[in-house]
Amino acid sequence: MAVTTDYVTALGAGSGLDTKAIVKVMVDAEKASTQATINRHTADVTAKVSSMAKVKSALTNLQTAFAKLDDKDDFNFSALSNSDAKTVYAQFDGKKALTGTFSVTVSQLAKSEIRQSNTQASASADLNAGAAYSFDIQTGSGTATTVSLAAGSVSLNSAATAINDLKAGYTAWVVETSSGSHRLLVQGASGSASNITITDGTDLLGLNTASNKVQVAQNAQGTMNGVSVSRASNVINDLVPGVAMEFSQVSATPVVLAVTQDATAASKAITAVVTAYNAFEKVLKTETATKTVTADEGALKGDSAIQGIRNAMRKFMSADSSTPGATVTSMASIGIEVQRSGEYKVNTTKLTAAIQANYAEITTMFSADTNSESPYGVKNRGIAGDLVTQIRDYLSSSGIIEARTAGYTIKQAELKTDQTALDAKMKKVEARYTSQFSTMNKIMDEMKATQKYLEAQLDNLPYTSKNN
Repeated sequence: MAVTTDYVTALGAGSGLDTKAIVKVMVDAEKASTQATINRHTADVTAKVSSMAKVKSALTNLQTAFAKLDDKDDFNFSALSNSDAKTVYAQFDGKKALTGTFSVTVSQLAKSEIRQSNTQASASADLNAGAAYSFDIQTGSGTATTVSLAAGSVSLNSAATAINDLKAGYTAWVVETSSGSHRLLVQGASGSASNITITDGTDLLGLNTASNKVQVAQNAQGTMNGVSVSRASNVINDLVPGVAMEFSQVSATPVVLAVTQDATAASKAITAVVTAYNAFEKVLKTETATKTVTADEGALKGDSAIQGIRNAMRKFMSADSSTPGATVTSMASIGIEVQRSGEYKVNTTKLTAAIQANYAEITTMFSADTNSESPYGVKNRGIAGDLVTQIRDYLSSSGIIEARTAGYTIKQAELKTDQTALDAKMKKVEARYTSQFSTMNKIMDEMKATQKYLEAQLDNLPYTSKNN
């Protein structure tokens, strides 16, 4: 505890010195060297913790960017064109779509069977004189299901509810076809195999009447590049890998769907990893920098392990891929050129030419033509796959980043302990100095009292100058 009041001086006794100020100066002087060392080490380790966080973030961002190109499927950059979207609506997955031109004709749309009941004046009125009623309904060759209507509730509305409650693939609803005229409509699933069979001996509702079968179930039919196609649904996902189609109308004119390689998208993806590397390089260059006239010293200067990470990432950008092609072997092969600053620049002309001429080799160079490859083992994975795996090791719980971070955390704890010990020691030193000055002031007070006594005695002696 610091001295806050100089009690001896305040009482006008002792030496008359400002003992509080003297003690503070002496304590500060004794503490200064050790405190300066702790402060210097604390500032250093705090800076290292901050720098390591930046390095970890830069590595994570770099890994994320290259992970978008470490699979063969990642290079399925495609574009889809459609000559008649009103006839065939199409969507595609650019990562899975098969490139090529596909001529599709639609000769028939898939439909579901629809039956209607006889017209009734009321949708809710009982139609069976208060008696219960039931009939069976079946789709294609499936199992028949019984529709049961309770006594007194044999109406169009109750029949619709009972059919829907079966949850057997039928949809039933009641419509007012004209004023005072109601019909029950029953619709099944689409496709010719989903025809509806109703077994009803009395045909009370008229669902079995031939004229009440208003739509027949049928398949969608057409051709794809001359191959006949028949499907139960108008939504077709298995004609062309990665392309989903929906037949919307019949047309004798072929609809041309073209899935082409999207060179622009591929170029953007490759440029993105270069941008990510440059951002990484900027961080590592700053954090490991040596002090110069124009640049400050980096907190991780001299850390060989961190410099090793920087060198390893640079090697991925400059060296040949572990899975090179015959023509495309490295980043330089596709126009990724290193600058004097250490960053890389994309020569768009060279990159575009490489994509057009050697797309398969570029894919191999980055991904080793693998998909979802395990990060474990020694198998070559291409530039992107190898880089992602290497960063995974750096960022793992046993990797260099976590090891350095843990070391800094321990050092911070040690410095806090050192600071606590120093503060405790200085309290004792302060108490000792205060006690010593208190003793000195007491002695001085006693000496002054003795002086005054002697002076009084001398003044009372006979024949002194005062007693003449």
